[in-house]
Amino acid sequence: MTASSAQSNHGSRTAIVPNVAQTSQSGKSGASTESTETREPAAKHVPLAPASNSGDYAFLGATPGSVADRFYLAAAEDWNAAINSRFVNELLDDTLPDSVLISYLIQDFTFFTQPTLERLTAQAPTQEIRDMLNRQAEFFANQEKPYFLRFLEEYGVDERQQASVPQTPANREYCAYLDRIAATGSFAQLLCLMCAMEWLYLAWAKRTVDAGVVQQVPAHRGWVELHEGELFRCWVGNLIALVNQYASPDGPEADVFPEVARLERAFFEDSYAYGVGESEEERESRRHERVLAALDALAADEDPLATVDNPLIRR
Repeated sequence: MTASSAQSNHGSRTAIVPNVAQTSQSGKSGASTESTETREPAAKHVPLAPASNSGDYAFLGATPGSVADRFYLAAAEDWNAAINSRFVNELLDDTLPDSVLISYLIQDFTFFTQPTLERLTAQAPTQEIRDMLNRQAEFFANQEKPYFLRFLEEYGVDERQQASVPQTPANREYCAYLDRIAATGSFAQLLCLMCAMEWLYLAWAKRTVDAGVVQQVPAHRGWVELHEGELFRCWVGNLIALVNQYASPDGPEADVFPEVARLERAFFEDSYAYGVGESEEERESRRHERVLAALDALAADEDPLATVDNPLIRR
């Protein structure tokens, strides 16, 4: 999650250091410069991302054994659960209910008040990095914020309705974590925070690009385009380069990637908590689905031989 009230938590397209070449000069958000005419015209089903392996993002500088690669692997369980979450799956397959998307956007928009990028910029060790981060902040304000405003308006959500939706528990926990790192964290911790958040969003958006699928719902396609493409990959690659340069597996920043992955996973899952515009019947159905999912998760971890005194089961 990024910086001030003019900045969002995810996505950006401006390169910040010269380690990764900027290959696109289109200047259009983070959308890939590849023509959509060369890709499938309809979103049907986007395959799940495979399990994390060392070197998955070597093309962005996270080479096997590098600091960034080690942090990526340390977060693997929650990272993969987040990028393969129900919310992401439904968004990429164009099956996400509007009420859930609206709730998600309202929750995500709260991160504009977080000072992460501002504090990262203030602690940057060189003027070159500060200048590049400032340019990134301008992009957040000029490109990503309008996405929120546009689609919330198109879905008929005014400021009063936005204010009436309570923060989800996951959102509150995430914001508290960001506040704590912004207040007391080192440059390396803030850097890892920014890198983990942006990299994870690239990872889920990369699924649909790898599958050659283009979303047909404008809000879904727009959210993907903000988090994939040459410029966004350049931004993530430069954050990875800085992590390799300034972070250490032996420092407190080593805890950041796993925590961000856990919080992002919970944030996606909590998007279903407050469906905006749902009827009471729909809300009750969604609550029922959550209960069933929780019971299924418990059953999956249960050993019937150890917990059930069943005479039909031979021990």
